[in-house]
Amino acid sequence: MRWLLRNLQHRVHFALRNPRYSLRSLYREFISADERFLTSITGVPAHKVRAFLDEPIRCELLTDCLREAEVIFRALKIESADLYAKKVLIQYAAIRGFEPDVVVETGVANGVSSAYLLSALHANNRGTLYSIGLDDPEYLPAGKSLGWIVPEGLRSRWKLMVGDARDLLPKLLSDVASIDVFIHDSLHTYEHMLWEYRSAYPRLREGGLLVSDDAMWNSAFREFAHEMRARQAQIIRGVGFLQKKHL
Repeated sequence: MRWLLRNLQHRVHFALRNPRYSLRSLYREFISADERFLTSITGVPAHKVRAFLDEPIRCELLTDCLREAEVIFRALKIESADLYAKKVLIQYAAIRGFEPDVVVETGVANGVSSAYLLSALHANNRGTLYSIGLDDPEYLPAGKSLGWIVPEGLRSRWKLMVGDARDLLPKLLSDVASIDVFIHDSLHTYEHMLWEYRSAYPRLREGGLLVSDDAMWNSAFREFAHEMRARQAQIIRGVGFLQKKHL
């Protein structure tokens, strides 16, 4: 319950501190700017991006596990809006359009984002998701293990590593030749976010994507985009997207 209250407090404080961003997000809803940006980094037309955003609701493997999770969260009086948040739908659409072979994710917890990402890889019929997460009971319902929401039918493309990203990420990055997409969703401190970005970026292939959840919580993502002189970098629904392209 403590993690829910902390999350809720972060969201309220963020909205109060960033009223212009909140209003801009509403405006973007009407002009489909999100879809156009995803088109620019994936190369697929906007109408396909919109179709991808509608797909998860029709995936039985995904919707069944989300419904079961919602029942559990409701019984525990835990807010479950994040099960259907726009930010995870956008990441799903990006993976569908980008069709990556290697995706690396830090931060798993219950496995909501992992389930969406794996559903996208399943729909693409290609790719593997490497996830690193801490099996911390403070962030999980009693008796549930890391990534418990991910259904068995989506796990064949999943390589789950349990432990601290500080320990496991360098080894994983040294084991893979290159990665297509890197997704930060672990500890959202300025120092740790910059460390993950700087660790993963050299392993990203040319044209690859660096994605960061909660990119508005501090200035790490914006500073890194400036540091890399990224021409394609934007924050959508609180999620930062940066495409690696040499000048």
